[in-house]
Amino acid sequence: MFETSRDVLYIVLSFCILWVTVFLCWLLYYAGKVLKDADRVVEEFRMRLQLLTDAINYIRGKVESISSLMTLATQGAAGLVKRVVTKKAGEWMSDAGDKFDSSAKDAVDKAAAAMSKGMKKAAKGMKK
Repeated sequence: MFETSRDVLYIVLSFCILWVTVFLCWLLYYAGKVLKDADRVVEEFRMRLQLLTDAINYIRGKVESISSLMTLATQGAAGLVKRVVTKKAGEWMSDAGDKFDSSAKDAVDKAAAAMSKGMKKAAKGMKK
């Protein structure tokens, strides 16, 4: 079967080539599995990133709608406060005016009474 040492060398080389081929096939198989797992990880990452983006957009929309409602509410509250302050200021001025008017009326009545007394005295003095 083996006539020369070359025949033995060829058989050893063929076994070595066979083992290198088996090793390369095994290596390619596991490289494919690793790439497949990496693709799954990347796809899952993309899905989670999309979910996170959707959640952030949802929250942003809610915050924008709440801020627009708060703007309307603060404008309404400002208008209400302005109205109340204007009304109260008008009432205070009216009350102060009424008090001032009554004080002025009392002063005029006192002045008129004093003047009438003075005129009565002057008239009595003229009669004498």
